[in-house]
Amino acid sequence: MKSFSILLYLGFLAAISEGQVCNDDRGNLQMCSPPFVNAAFNRSVQATNTCGQAGPTEFCPISDWGRRLPCQVCDAQSPRTRHPPEMTTDAEFPRTWWQSDTMFDGIRYPVVVNLTLDLKKSYDIDYITLRFQTSVPESFAIFKRTTESSDWTPYHFFSASCRNTYGKPDRWYPTAADEAICSSKRGYTDLFPLTGVRVPFSTLDFRPGLSSFDNNPVLQEWVSATAIRISLTRMDTFGDEDFGGDTVLKSYYYAISDIVVGARCNCNGHASECYTPESQESDREVCRCQHYTAGVDCEKCLPMYNDKPWARATSSSAYECQRCECNNKADSCSFDQDLYQSTGRGGRCVDCRDNTDGPHCERCKDNHYQRSSDGRCTSCDCDPVGMFVSDGCII
Repeated sequence: MKSFSILLYLGFLAAISEGQVCNDDRGNLQMCSPPFVNAAFNRSVQATNTCGQAGPTEFCPISDWGRRLPCQVCDAQSPRTRHPPEMTTDAEFPRTWWQSDTMFDGIRYPVVVNLTLDLKKSYDIDYITLRFQTSVPESFAIFKRTTESSDWTPYHFFSASCRNTYGKPDRWYPTAADEAICSSKRGYTDLFPLTGVRVPFSTLDFRPGLSSFDNNPVLQEWVSATAIRISLTRMDTFGDEDFGGDTVLKSYYYAISDIVVGARCNCNGHASECYTPESQESDREVCRCQHYTAGVDCEKCLPMYNDKPWARATSSSAYECQRCECNNKADSCSFDQDLYQSTGRGGRCVDCRDNTDGPHCERCKDNHYQRSSDGRCTSCDCDPVGMFVSDGCII
């Protein structure tokens, strides 16, 4: 049954792998999106602990069926025996993996080991899959950060002791759109095999409000992430770590061979491609914005297209930005909510040229008049101590 479900899921991923263009066959604007990708592929990963960093250390792996294998050495300085965190996102699965120090070296509860994946850009996350080289930890959690400066927000807790370890009940269904629940290992892994087990997490499964995702800003923020953190809290030791000796302690450690993040580059429905600009020094991506939008995530309108509020595109409307009317006297405009409510057009022109003024640069500014000969706005040049009428200026 599980194999059949996986095949269906892989078929679904293949169907949505291509992005959607921003214009339909008739040239009409429509919601668009970049291709569906593994956003973790070849990304850098930072770990708070990695085996062999302080010198060669010994570990004693356990086979799929619980038999202890001959001990091996982890040495961060050796290309053949090192296990750095970037091996979780390379293309060498299952031959490479990240590995922590062992319980013998002091990695045991309450010591927490974190792996942090920087996505370099906001992505809409559909699922995260972890494949463990060792047995699945007794307790671990997935966190995400929405922006580069925001706090870490929990996505999901996995634990055989949810209430004792994380202070949460053990359940599978969230009661709020942005609730991070804790669930036990039952249902996603059995006791055997001990290695190579894949643990999936879907951001939207059973989420309240999913049917109205286009109009649900809470869910939209819930799936959005610029970085992912895997927080490994407690190993599953089967209770023999306190009496088995050094070899037993060296057989317990964290190891992950593969981190997959199924996602789309987040462009708010206004781009079909993300890219790294050649002109910038960093390697961070930006959206190639359409619909007269701008910004890293197409999160705002172009300077001259603020005549109505910016909005995220939906399946029913592209919500393209609208050009302001400035009578060719300005190069940018700002959105004015009061003006929009009173007139239906919210663009207030900025820095009107040629002595013009008004929301649309539609009149001459104070102490200026429109010259009848050429229509240009000209200074009245009124005497500050007198009063006279000159070509329409009255002071």
